[in-house]
Amino acid sequence: MLPDDVFRDRLEHTLQDVEAAVAKMVDFAAVDVSVSQRYWRVVVLPFFAAACPFDLMIRADQKYSLKLANETFEDRPVERFELFPRLVRAIEAGQVEKISKLDAMTDALVAIEMRVSLEPGWNWHGERRLAAATPSEEWRTHRYLPYRR
Repeated sequence: MLPDDVFRDRLEHTLQDVEAAVAKMVDFAAVDVSVSQRYWRVVVLPFFAAACPFDLMIRADQKYSLKLANETFEDRPVERFELFPRLVRAIEAGQVEKISKLDAMTDALVAIEMRVSLEPGWNWHGERRLAAATPSEEWRTHRYLPYRR
């Protein structure tokens, strides 16, 4: 963890980039930014149903939570500040995939993974396991569309 003053300084610069990115979305999405001493949060609901809505909260305790569509990933450590502006721009650009992982034998859902392609070689991903991994899984991918059509 970073000292609080270093974290706040880096976060302030990062949030300027993120706020500039979400400000450009107002013609294509409902955007709500809220701020307190304990967190900074943005909720973006695109007007186009096939685009991925998201909710990003960055907290003063150096953790963040992200909700992509209906999948929530909480209490992740803030490790790279450049993640946040790139994440916002990638979601807006439709670089989001929902991967449903099914047991190949029973077709039962065993996990859901959300993946955001930030740039070549750098992806953000989160996975929610519903059951233990199986020897053979089938993956079905749903790709979200860009906000701007």
